[in-house]
Amino acid sequence: MIKGIPANPDYLGLFVKSLLDIEYQADLIKICTAGDYPPLTFYNLKTKEYSGFDIDLIKSFADKNNHKVQFIKTTWARLTNDLENKCDIAVGGITKTPQRSKLFYTSDKISSDYKAPIFSNENNSKFKNYSDINQKGVIVIENKGGTNQSFAEAHITHAELQILPTNESVYVCLNEYLKKPYVMFTDSIEIKWRTSTNSSLSSNGLNFTIPNNPETEKVYLIQKNEKGKVLRDQINQFLVTDKIAISKLYEGAIHQKYDLPKDKCNPVSYTHLRAHETGRNL
Repeated sequence: MIKGIPANPDYLGLFVKSLLDIEYQADLIKICTAGDYPPLTFYNLKTKEYSGFDIDLIKSFADKNNHKVQFIKTTWARLTNDLENKCDIAVGGITKTPQRSKLFYTSDKISSDYKAPIFSNENNSKFKNYSDINQKGVIVIENKGGTNQSFAEAHITHAELQILPTNESVYVCLNEYLKKPYVMFTDSIEIKWRTSTNSSLSSNGLNFTIPNNPETEKVYLIQKNEKGKVLRDQINQFLVTDKIAISKLYEGAIHQKYDLPKDKCNPVSYTHLRAHETGRNL
């Protein structure tokens, strides 16, 4: 027996857990986030700073638990790989999925959401329900990677699906071509924020009934290792004990103004993209 360490296995487990808690309390945690999903995560190209509800929330958590944070920019397509190799936690409007739960620890639910379509007000008369969208002649545009693309893949059988590199580039298309039959499927919280700050975009799609569209959970993804286990437990405890403060952070984020970057509308055919990726992977 090592002097100072209890021999009882139960006490030994508690002793090791206590050491881990102390070690990770003052540790640096690296946070992966896409930074293109206001009001949850946003990267300002001018100030080089992150903002948004999930950014404020993880900063508040870190302050309370004596952590330092370092944000690492990722994309929805690179999220899994970057979290496995570069980060401890991934935040910013992330939907819990079975695949993600196999690869990483997930925090308890931060908020609930569901997918809905967003389009221009010019198209209100054209799109009155989900069936109007899933038709030939309609173009569904989604950011590459993430659950928006996978939702469209599962639901769109007749409309054309096109893919863009970033979330913001999708909104460039929606705003520049108001009369074009463009539709994006995304989370309801994003639609509520986008339509509250942009009079050209419609919130009518929030009321559409879409088959196989269950309520989803927004969570944080955490590395599956000893450090991650401690961070997961700390985050879950924080979500319980700081509910009032978290609610205030949310209200502040959805009323905040974000200096949106200038992006380009260069969609790529989903069929062409899949053919290219399949060929590259062979």
